[in-house]
Amino acid sequence: MDDSRQPGIQIGQIFLEQASFSHRDDALTLPVNTLFQPNLTIKLEAGVAPDGKTAFIRIAVHTKKEERPLYNFSVTMMALLQVVEGQDNLSLKEYLQGGAPAMLYPFVREAVAGLTWRGHFGPVWLAPFNIAGAMHPVEEPLPKIQKAPKLEPSKQAKRAEKKRTTARR
Repeated sequence: MDDSRQPGIQIGQIFLEQASFSHRDDALTLPVNTLFQPNLTIKLEAGVAPDGKTAFIRIAVHTKKEERPLYNFSVTMMALLQVVEGQDNLSLKEYLQGGAPAMLYPFVREAVAGLTWRGHFGPVWLAPFNIAGAMHPVEEPLPKIQKAPKLEPSKQAKRAEKKRTTARR
């Protein structure tokens, strides 16, 4: 990778794939200022299409119901990524192993806070976690390889490309 250039990767889409929220059965019998320190499970999945041009990353966060947390929640966010043709500088596999989880995690944090902020015990703010420790080394295969959906450029990107093409003539 040339450190003086951008990676040549663009985000096609980031979306909330799944979300659920509920209170513990006895929540209303507990004081509103009851401290909630959830023990969470965080799962990372990623995959690159066989042609190496598109990829996805998914982060799922959920409480452990068997531990009877004050809130039970589950949130899954997904990002679809693609290589910018002619500008590729970093492979999607390398990006998935490095910057992609850090890029997506704030969206997960916001989704959890948004789900819980009107709950009886107030919002849950996900603490930072060691993303590098949760990822497999680059040399190992990705945890899950799937064909990512083909991403179409946005109307704005198409107009910008048309302007660039017209300007070159």
